[in-house]
Amino acid sequence: MMVTSHFYYEFLLIGLVSTFLLLLYVLYVRIPVDAAYLRTGLGKPKVLLGSGGFVIPFLHTLTPVNLQTYSLELHLQGANSLITKDLLRVDALMVFSVRVAAQPNSIQIAARVLGDINLQRGTIQSLLEAEGTAVLRGTAAVMSFSTVHQQRHDFTETVNRRLNLQLQKYGLEVVSTALVKVEQTAKNYYDPQQVLDAQGLMLLEKAQFSYAKQRQIQRWDAESSARRHEFETAVQRMVWERDEFTARLQHIRFKAEADAKAEQELDEIHLA
Repeated sequence: MMVTSHFYYEFLLIGLVSTFLLLLYVLYVRIPVDAAYLRTGLGKPKVLLGSGGFVIPFLHTLTPVNLQTYSLELHLQGANSLITKDLLRVDALMVFSVRVAAQPNSIQIAARVLGDINLQRGTIQSLLEAEGTAVLRGTAAVMSFSTVHQQRHDFTETVNRRLNLQLQKYGLEVVSTALVKVEQTAKNYYDPQQVLDAQGLMLLEKAQFSYAKQRQIQRWDAESSARRHEFETAVQRMVWERDEFTARLQHIRFKAEADAKAEQELDEIHLA
């Protein structure tokens, strides 16, 4: 009887341990490499990142957060182009790459702000487009057109830093930024009815007139230099021809004098 009771308790203990281990296996949620979960409900909110964690049904709620990198091309051109410090319009194409920062605090913020994982891509792209446009406009507004064009690296670094600060409130971080294209906006996109555009158009036309005038002066200088060179070459050629003619005359004179002297000496010999 005691043996039967002993086996009974052993089987019961094994059954309890097996059940406990099975529950642990069932309740343990593994986390993919490119995702994280925010566990809420019983206890304090906890971020599950890297390996995994235990989730009790009905007591815990999981909110998935995608940690993949999202990219967006932001093309501001034409009437939607940037306006620089010197009121000139600039067409710009910039490529941004962002992701949810792999930090517990950032993941909690992203889970609250971005919502359902199936909608996160669209939400992030909308946020990135809005914040990226604002940062680009703000950065261009304190730089001249020539600075943006000639110092692209500084412009890109400034945009990257400012955008990163703006995206932190959504739990996001900037992975990379690249200024693919920057060029002057066509003049027909300036609206003369708008004060900034009217001033920018006036400055643009003034700059174009000054540049055209400078080119014309350079062309005149080049033509004048060419004509001066041709004149100097012609004068030099005339000097050479004159010297050559003078040398020939001297040669003829010397020869005539020598011939006359020789003839005179010959006559003197005959007379003697």
